[in-house]
Amino acid sequence: MSLRTVAIIGRPNVGKSTLFNRIIGDKRSVVHETAGVTRDRISEITDWAGHPFQLLDTGGIIPFGEAVSEFDAVVTEIARLAIDEADVVLFLVDGKVGPMAWDESIARDLRKIGKPVVLAVNKIEKESEQIGISEFYSLGLGDPQGISALHGYGIGDLLDLVADGFPKQEVEHPCDVKVAILGRPNVGKSSMLNILTGRQDALVSTIPGTTRDSVHTDIKWHGKTIRLIDTAGLRRKSRVKEAIEVFSNMRTFRALEQCDIAILMVDAERGAANQDAKIAGLIHDSGKGVIVVFNKWDLIKDKQTNTHNEHWDNFCDDVPFLGYAPWFTMSAESRQRTGKIMEKVWEVHEEREKRIGTSELNGFLEKVMSFQNPRAHGGGLGKVYYATQIETAPPTILLSVNEPKFFARNYLRFLNNQIRKQFGFTGSRIFVKMKKR
Repeated sequence: MSLRTVAIIGRPNVGKSTLFNRIIGDKRSVVHETAGVTRDRISEITDWAGHPFQLLDTGGIIPFGEAVSEFDAVVTEIARLAIDEADVVLFLVDGKVGPMAWDESIARDLRKIGKPVVLAVNKIEKESEQIGISEFYSLGLGDPQGISALHGYGIGDLLDLVADGFPKQEVEHPCDVKVAILGRPNVGKSSMLNILTGRQDALVSTIPGTTRDSVHTDIKWHGKTIRLIDTAGLRRKSRVKEAIEVFSNMRTFRALEQCDIAILMVDAERGAANQDAKIAGLIHDSGKGVIVVFNKWDLIKDKQTNTHNEHWDNFCDDVPFLGYAPWFTMSAESRQRTGKIMEKVWEVHEEREKRIGTSELNGFLEKVMSFQNPRAHGGGLGKVYYATQIETAPPTILLSVNEPKFFARNYLRFLNNQIRKQFGFTGSRIFVKMKKR
């Protein structure tokens, strides 16, 4: 079950960052009396009454035509992206000044989006100010909730309304493996989805950023049910490029939460870029299975016998930590080698579920360590008494040792590589953990 997202929005200087800090219980957002201090969208995972959710803080929305600088337009665009991303919108207004024209403009847009909206009237710090709350019924967004973000008044009741606005959870149908298709915009993710499903489930276009939302599709493959997740390569305007990359990463993170295996699509013609490395890092950190696919192979000119390997070597130079991933080249346009996708997916799935017998693992490590013992490190010599695989998907090996600090990082990397050479675990990161006996 993926996290729900709540976006705090409103015109400048109504107390959005103060409310954000109050809800998460920490001063992460910059708070200042000057309007427009919050320049970027800030995100934090928090919880209310057993409901975890992602909270977004945004800069102030300035209606079109009212912006006085390029910066105003950028901040407004970022806030509107947060609204697109949110499951519930928390619209904050200023109770001391009453409804303003900018509030009414924002409210008109919110009435059109079809998402739950909770209207919070901030800066209600005295009982005499309660009467002003009723003025905000004019915004047409239901019952306004009076709060004081600064002093904490009414926050609990407000969050009850927010959690009540969470969409009903979708019924999760069983499947054998979930696969997320990840990559930069316009590398062919939607084209791959359409090839695998055999129908036009995802809109295909040469314009980067056509896909705006994730698409989930179940397919049957050799009697197995495989769920495909196509993720949006979010793009709007060049002036908000950096902010949009944050949202793209957020969607990538959500897809990684939901999947078992990630297919990282790379543009073979352009090679790996910084964004590819960032996505690869998210996959590696998540411990999910991974397959690297170089798409648009038909566009590579003057291919030689070793061109495939050269592309992989260049990728590993840029993304050295993902060397354990299986890879191949393909063309979604000509459908060249697209038949290998599901074969690789299932191979990685089975490798991730593999479990090594404890006696087999200990016997192997005993041979390895007799050949290459850890050198003295941290003031002593490391010794492994016992090893066992404690988890699958991702495979996790626990070493019972005399003292964890005696094991240098490069020696643990050596053990990791030896385990992979012997037992495989293709496409999956191996975690080696230690505990002191």
